[in-house]
Amino acid sequence: MADIQINELLETTTAANADWIAIDNGSTTKKISVENFNLTGAASAAQSAAAAAQSATDATSAKNAAVQAKDDTQALITSAQTIVSNAQTYAGEALTSANAANTAAGTATAQAAIATNQANLAAGYAANVDNFAKTAKSWAVGGTGTRSGEDTDNSQWYSRLAHTSEINAAASEQAAATSETNASTSETNAASSETNANNSALAAEEAKNITQGYLANANRARQQAQDAQVAAESAKGGAEDAAEQANDALTDIRALIADPEFTVDFNTGLLMYSSESYAFQINTSTGNLEWEVV
Repeated sequence: MADIQINELLETTTAANADWIAIDNGSTTKKISVENFNLTGAASAAQSAAAAAQSATDATSAKNAAVQAKDDTQALITSAQTIVSNAQTYAGEALTSANAANTAAGTATAQAAIATNQANLAAGYAANVDNFAKTAKSWAVGGTGTRSGEDTDNSQWYSRLAHTSEINAAASEQAAATSETNASTSETNAASSETNANNSALAAEEAKNITQGYLANANRARQQAQDAQVAAESAKGGAEDAAEQANDALTDIRALIADPEFTVDFNTGLLMYSSESYAFQINTSTGNLEWEVV
């Protein structure tokens, strides 16, 4: 078996498996057979191939994880966009509620003005009640100073006049005839005055009842207007709070959407990220990219 120096081997040199290859500066004290050398090279090549295959597998897993992360991120963005759309819808509804509250407040103000007008009318009717009462007294007994000649043109005066005429009629037959005529006229006037007095009294009572009804309606209307105004102000405040909360939620959602930032390291093939709100990791059992809120 011949000794062959490595530096002496030509590219076309053929060595038998039993030949030795020196591995210590040309001596043969440390050597390896050609057969074992070839086996060692084959083993190294196999290991390199296996390592390359594993690297390819790892690269494929990383690629798949990156694609899954992209899909998950897109799903998060789509979900967030839906939330943003809903928030905008809620903000629009809140604004509509605020506008409705303002309209209700305007209606309440108009109703309050109507109630005030009715109250003024009721006050005017109440003032007329006293006039009706004075008119009734004027036709009954006089002495109110509201009607010219009322002291001699009232039920009491005609009643006394009739009585006087009746006494005078007993003293003189001729005077009795005249007194009878006067008495008849006085009785007619007295009946008319009494009727007027009764009508005035009824009118006064009716006016009083109407006035009280107007006053009650005016008070109810005023209270309803005040309640409507309070409700409108409360609705407006609630709508403004809802709009502000919707805007805050929208701001938070946009911050969460913009938070994660992904990059690929082309030297290592790794997916890199930076985020203050999320933590990502690869599940070594499934190969899935998983995340959680920090």
